[in-house]
Amino acid sequence: MPSNLVRISDMKVIQGSTVHEGYCALSYSWDQSGDIVINETARTIRKKPRGRKRISRKVKFVTFEGLIQEIGKDFNIKYIWYDQMCINQNNDEEKHNEIHHMHKIYTNAYCTVALVPELTTLKEKIHPDASLSLTYMNLRSLEESQWMKRIWTLEETIMSSKILVVGRNVHCWWYHRLQSSYPIFNKRSGLTVSNILYYAHARTSTKEHDHIFALANIVPDIMRDIKIDYKQDFQKLIIRFYGLLAKKDLSILCFGQRTFKTRYVPSINNNSKDASIKKVIPKFDLPSWTGIHGEHYSCNKLKTAFKNYTVIGRVLQVTCHGLTNKQHSSKISSRIESEDIPLLPQQKLNNDRGWALVISIESPGSTNEKFICVWNRALKETQLQTRTKQNVASHVRRLSHFMPIEKKNLQWIPFRSDLPKIYLDNVTEILADSERYVLLTGIRFIGSDSTTTSVAYCPIIKKDGDYYKAMGTCFVVNPDYYNDIAPEEQLFEIH
Repeated sequence: MPSNLVRISDMKVIQGSTVHEGYCALSYSWDQSGDIVINETARTIRKKPRGRKRISRKVKFVTFEGLIQEIGKDFNIKYIWYDQMCINQNNDEEKHNEIHHMHKIYTNAYCTVALVPELTTLKEKIHPDASLSLTYMNLRSLEESQWMKRIWTLEETIMSSKILVVGRNVHCWWYHRLQSSYPIFNKRSGLTVSNILYYAHARTSTKEHDHIFALANIVPDIMRDIKIDYKQDFQKLIIRFYGLLAKKDLSILCFGQRTFKTRYVPSINNNSKDASIKKVIPKFDLPSWTGIHGEHYSCNKLKTAFKNYTVIGRVLQVTCHGLTNKQHSSKISSRIESEDIPLLPQQKLNNDRGWALVISIESPGSTNEKFICVWNRALKETQLQTRTKQNVASHVRRLSHFMPIEKKNLQWIPFRSDLPKIYLDNVTEILADSERYVLLTGIRFIGSDSTTTSVAYCPIIKKDGDYYKAMGTCFVVNPDYYNDIAPEEQLFEIH
């Protein structure tokens, strides 16, 4: 039970130990707990020093405290916890202690009420000539709300067992549309570090220390090792936190290039909808393995059994197998062009089974010829189009960063579903001919609910002086295939 609770009937703060029934917690954006006035004519919102809100077109303007009482009456809530009243903001010791246990407050609450005044409904006519219309929740207004931009509300969302979202003229439970649209509302499956960071790296906080304190509350094991002190050196704090995060869950490496297609990305000061995510987390000085230069995966719940790694300060040390072509920049393989792609065989020669363009690879200590698939030919194709040839040549050049490839080793063979394949389309940078890259085949991430290891995500790193730089992961089909063509295990230091 929290130290203090608010009794909604008279809005008095009472000791939590005196309450012997459940309580609810409140989730809201601090800058919306003052006076907010809505201009009904212009449909604009302006802020006053001590504002008022409205929860329905039929309800008069109310104070923030009055709004909570209205919600308590509507949903039969007797006791509620929210920081402005339940924490003495002038007592640093009390505030720091409550922040340290914030995850418990929201986890133990019967329900969390999220105040999202921007959340509205939209009406749509069933037919242009019909008078009837459908009313539905405007998810875009939720995505662009202050509540969806703040780091503390992310922690409150993830740690809560049940969430009631209350908007201007609509309310809904978390399982109604929300959990299908936003994985952070899905209470039936746990989130990985990669999933959490997908959202966290686009969230903001008034104080930079709060970014770490909120994130640490999502991972209680780490929270125990974090000191709540706003005067401590922030750079040391953030490096220590991400190091603890990586030690707990290596899925921190599961990221790719930024897409900006699946969510609204706020700016650091929330003034521009078009602001780049670069203004949020990348403003901090973080190592590449934190995903600072990319975007983590929002839905894929990836896990790995790999344990041969450690974190020392800014450096992530891993010892594993890795594929690389040290002679890449001097080999002709880096200059394979579309005209070097072999002619497509006649379909009738293969009984309509289809063909696969492969690279033959010599395996050290083995006389067996190994193949890696480069391209699957569509059954109805009789020849490769110019655009297709260019794409194939480009993919082959990218693969040549990880294994020696000669023109003579490209050939068509009958298609087989078990042919190994590497997809390199989601790394954070375009692979340059002058750089050296390593595909860490010894680190394999598979889906948490997957029953097969025939597909995996493997990290890619780039040589960067005395260290390596993390560039996200690539999708690998049949990763066991590379066990005997990768060199001996070695130490890679990623910064």
